[in-house]
Amino acid sequence: MNTKRWMTMLLAGAMTVSLTACGGTADGTQTAAGSEEPHTVAVILKTLNSEYWKCVAAGVEQAAADLGCEVQLQGPPSETSYDEQINEIETTLAAGEAEALVLAPLQPEAAANAVEHAEIPVLAVDTTFSSDRLLSYIGVSNEDAAAALGEYAAEALGGQGNVILLAGVQGDITSADRMRGYTESLEAAGCTVLETQYTDAATDKAVTAMEGMLQKYPGQIDAVLTLSDDVAMGAANAVQQAGLADEIAVYGFGGISGAQPVKDGLLKATVSIGPYEMGYNCVARALDAIEGKQIDAFYPTEPEIIDRSNVDDFLVQLAEWTK
Repeated sequence: MNTKRWMTMLLAGAMTVSLTACGGTADGTQTAAGSEEPHTVAVILKTLNSEYWKCVAAGVEQAAADLGCEVQLQGPPSETSYDEQINEIETTLAAGEAEALVLAPLQPEAAANAVEHAEIPVLAVDTTFSSDRLLSYIGVSNEDAAAALGEYAAEALGGQGNVILLAGVQGDITSADRMRGYTESLEAAGCTVLETQYTDAATDKAVTAMEGMLQKYPGQIDAVLTLSDDVAMGAANAVQQAGLADEIAVYGFGGISGAQPVKDGLLKATVSIGPYEMGYNCVARALDAIEGKQIDAFYPTEPEIIDRSNVDDFLVQLAEWTK
């Protein structure tokens, strides 16, 4: 069901940042330099209140500076502020100032309804959605990123061993893609997936789920692969409390909040999905669309495994992104 709620202002608590730059790239591409006014791109993220989304925002800001455009950067107070994000989308489109809209939807179906009558280019970043209005998705293949981490974990286990998967919300496409990537890569390498448990993407529920798995499979679990770094930390806490930290390897996903736990030895590894790169590229591709250039349907970011060998360098980079 399509619902159109035109509003003249955003709900209190939503955050808006206007970023203006007036330069250009060395080769003159993907920039508004030379035009009477810079192009304007609206970017609506899931929130601006987390380390991950601050990294995406940092990429957006750098693109604005490098490519000579104005970016209207917005995000609701939290990743459960569903109505606030829809209001931001509708208000942005109604204002008519932005020449392109980049969206990281909290609720893909609701976002599709909100942009149904958009008359400007619409792109997705981090999370895609189904819509005739959507031109391109800039983000990671969750299945491929999970497969890369699954292969890494399988190699660490010597191509054998028993693994527990901790998923997010049952029915969520992101969780399903990550679990499928894990399962296929682990089983192809010779490992056994004992069970997949849902955690609703919550750290406290991950603790409970992991405690249950330790009781159900005593002495049988070699590794735990998870939906996210937050879920991984819940699992790691349960493993530590059981005195099994030296026997069970726990893996995160996302890289941002998992990097320090990797350095501290709480997590074996995590996988970065390139949030800064996503933020930068979504603005560059939006400018291409504004200027009538042909753009691809998907611009994937490359996953990067973060372990003890490269975590120090990654933390330096992370500090620069989130400063």
